[in-house]
Amino acid sequence: MSAWHADRDFALPTALLRPARSSGLARRCLLAMLSIATVAIAAVTAWQGDAWQVRGGDYSADYAASTNALLVGRIGAFFAHLPVNGAGGSILLRAPFSELGRLIIGDQLAIYRFGALMCLLALGALGLYLAADTRRGALPWAAVVGVIALLAGAPAALEAVVFGHPEEALGAALCVGAVLAADAGAPGVAGAALGLALVNKPWGVLAVAPVLLCARAQWRRALWPAATILGCWLLADLLVAPSHALLTVAGAQASIVAHPQDVWWPLSHMDGLYPVPPALLADHARTLAVLLALVAAGALVLRARGARIAIDGRRCLALLALGFALRCLLDPSDHVYYELPFVVALGAWELRAHRSLVISLATTILLRLDFGRLGQDAATIPYVLYLAIVLPLCAMLLADLLGERRRGRRRAPAAF
Repeated sequence: MSAWHADRDFALPTALLRPARSSGLARRCLLAMLSIATVAIAAVTAWQGDAWQVRGGDYSADYAASTNALLVGRIGAFFAHLPVNGAGGSILLRAPFSELGRLIIGDQLAIYRFGALMCLLALGALGLYLAADTRRGALPWAAVVGVIALLAGAPAALEAVVFGHPEEALGAALCVGAVLAADAGAPGVAGAALGLALVNKPWGVLAVAPVLLCARAQWRRALWPAATILGCWLLADLLVAPSHALLTVAGAQASIVAHPQDVWWPLSHMDGLYPVPPALLADHARTLAVLLALVAAGALVLRARGARIAIDGRRCLALLALGFALRCLLDPSDHVYYELPFVVALGAWELRAHRSLVISLATTILLRLDFGRLGQDAATIPYVLYLAIVLPLCAMLLADLLGERRRGRRRAPAAF
């Protein structure tokens, strides 16, 4: 072989590597810019919480007294003033950022905004993780940008801050992150995230089955951290404020004001100024959503054992998104910010299933229209549109949950 041929054979592989290195550098630069954008979007969104939240909104009514007590070290008053909707744990989780707001600025609005910032940063971090995850191959650039737009800039995240419930963003990040950690072979991390999600807000229970199923043979290593965190929180609440703890159990199940964006709307009736659901639904509809999510999880297990399909991360994300969809559909008091965990889980599933976010982004836009401009018209319009959006998504998720793998892939044995 001549020297020229030797040089050419040696130089060819090096030349082939240059585009990959260049592409990798470009992707890292894109992720760095998106990281800066995520922090900026979170800060701008958190600052949309205005004075109404500390003068008459949900934060002032349900969270402010307990937050203030915690920040000055009055533990008894903290537990005694926890909100009866079961979301008191979210106050504890965002307390470090709330304390920063108290130290830097000092007023109630700053405390709320800094606490909301922590919740939004957690959701943004989940988006960056999904965008940077290359274990299944690098995502298309459009999907990388789209996942940040979906998680960091979702309209439902802004609504959660405006209405005083940024803990919805934190819960969404913890639940989806727990499933991803379980799928990545980190059951301890998954269990810790699950436990924090359960403490954050009661609807975190919808993530229990997806996380444990995704952990497969290591499900006990995921269960113990979650049970420990939840047990410590509940025990502290019972010991310090037992009567309040019992009120919280009942309050977490109750729905008060009816909205057109749920399946029960035709059964609602006016009671004074607001429509309300029937008493039976108000007391048990949320429990029904959890039971149906468990039925779906059981169907997945039976399907895996009978058809020898694998319970993988994609199916578990589909199960999680389905559970959140059921929460939205069946809760008679479905609020706009309830859609945030659903859209986040749907986006994570779509990335795993289709490596795109077309369905999730379209769903976000349609839900924004339904809860926004169209919600000002006759209630029938948002009701029908909402069912037209969510019911087909539930069918799609259920089909992916229980269906066969795509052609061309080797069928794996059941993993659970």
